[in-house]
Amino acid sequence: MDSIYNASVYRAERFISLYADCLLKKFRIYNTDTFVITIANIGCFLDKDDVNIKSLLSRFDQYDFQVSIEGEEKNVCAIEVFCNNITKNESYSYCYHIQDITSIIDLSNKTEISIGGLIIMKIVAQTIIKLKILYKAIVFDLDNTLWFGTLAEDGKDAITANLESDKGKPYIEFMNFVKIMAEELGIYIAICSRNDSKFVTIFLDEIGENIFPLKNQIDCIIANYNDKSENIKEIAKQLSILPESIVFVDDNQIIRDEVRAKLPSTYVPEWQTISELKTQIIAGCIFERNELSVNSQERRIQRKIIETERKKCDFPSLLIKAIDDKNNEESQRLYSKSSQFKFSSQENNFNEDAQSVYFELYQENGNNVGVCSAFTYCLVDNVFLIYNWAISCRYFEIGLEEFVLWYIEQKANECQVLIKYEPTERNNKVKELLNKYPNVFHFNANGENIEIQMNDEVRNNTRIKLI
Repeated sequence: MDSIYNASVYRAERFISLYADCLLKKFRIYNTDTFVITIANIGCFLDKDDVNIKSLLSRFDQYDFQVSIEGEEKNVCAIEVFCNNITKNESYSYCYHIQDITSIIDLSNKTEISIGGLIIMKIVAQTIIKLKILYKAIVFDLDNTLWFGTLAEDGKDAITANLESDKGKPYIEFMNFVKIMAEELGIYIAICSRNDSKFVTIFLDEIGENIFPLKNQIDCIIANYNDKSENIKEIAKQLSILPESIVFVDDNQIIRDEVRAKLPSTYVPEWQTISELKTQIIAGCIFERNELSVNSQERRIQRKIIETERKKCDFPSLLIKAIDDKNNEESQRLYSKSSQFKFSSQENNFNEDAQSVYFELYQENGNNVGVCSAFTYCLVDNVFLIYNWAISCRYFEIGLEEFVLWYIEQKANECQVLIKYEPTERNNKVKELLNKYPNVFHFNANGENIEIQMNDEVRNNTRIKLI
């Protein structure tokens, strides 16, 4: 009995470690604030001697999340969650609704984590995701990952036959799971295969969606014989995201180790069966979201629209609307999500006189392509001071950077324009803009603020029209 108990504890601890690494540790790349989270209403449902909960609380402490459980209610459907950001002296609350108990029981059975432990993991995950979406794409190998067999060795007919047989059922079930995540949550799907590119493209065009559900869901395909770590960098570039926003799935241990060594910020699951992989994704809260969002569902469509426009090298059909952001809500939402183009880490707690503007991008036919940029500013003693400026990763290098600079020039109305700047390892798109227009951005002595002085080069590259 002791050996069975120890095996159960070990299995649960493995999933808790996965959760801590791919969620708590990952979040700390972006945010170092200390949080106190109080979970009410469920105290009487949790065993104080539950080893899972003890382990979780210890992990939370390790990553500066002080989590406490309260309440003696005997019936609960909505759990009150109180979150206090100690560092920024901010607090908010929300309700976590317990739904689909059967699925939680099934997950508990697969992971050996108690139901109470899983609920706490979900609540903390949703608290994190309110602040930062951690994973935006899943990149797959093909052979023995999305199907049984090797395309180059076994051939197209054998791979098709395998997918149509009992061997293919777990792969098809998993692909349907991923397909729904992509459609509902806007998660990007990419292929990174050690194969001949033309051979892969032809086969994916020929294969039926009934046995390859991801057929019409793939946003990027790279097939060659280069190191996969290099290919993942290229995929990240094509999707306008960072490698640390990617989950990479491959059956080959050597390749997994290579990617982990060269791209330590990319999450690479350790798995043996497709069923185990799916359980890891769910238990690790890797693609956890706290809401269904139409904007998320349309994100991949919007990216394809922008990619099409970008390839034209001209954007006469793109229009933009500038909107005053009352209470700075939309701008703060964009600051919390942006990494590659964000001048400052300051997301809120601006001067009480601070104002924000955000921008929505439209096609000529009136289709709203989404919120693309925002900046927050104040006007003091003839100085137009910009606290932060961010651009969503989907809208780089289409003339948007130049448009916002032009708009700031008009808004400042001949005042001196200063922008706060904090260089980081991630905001490389800001650095690219600074290098692109060295005569526009002038650092002051301490490097904290940059003076912006527009010139005709930027004005002439403003190819987006204001509406």
